[in-house]
Amino acid sequence: MYTESELRMIGMKCLSDRLGPVDAERFIVSMNRNAGDYTLARREVFDDISIDEFRKSSREYMDSHPLPPETVVRIEAFKAQNDRD
Repeated sequence: MYTESELRMIGMKCLSDRLGPVDAERFIVSMNRNAGDYTLARREVFDDISIDEFRKSSREYMDSHPLPPETVVRIEAFKAQNDRD
């Protein structure tokens, strides 16, 4: 199974190889443009959930989908850099 980053890179390469870089980008933009009403979709998902339920669900998701070690290293480096500034 690919990471999201790997999947994006492979997918973009496939699109670019077949469509060329400009049309590949146009394709990506057209897919995002037709996504629908984001605000309405979020309301349908979250209007009937309490903040405690949301926090519990978020924590369960994070626990079952840990960040890759290289991402944790980058986050810690970012935090350390910002603590110095």
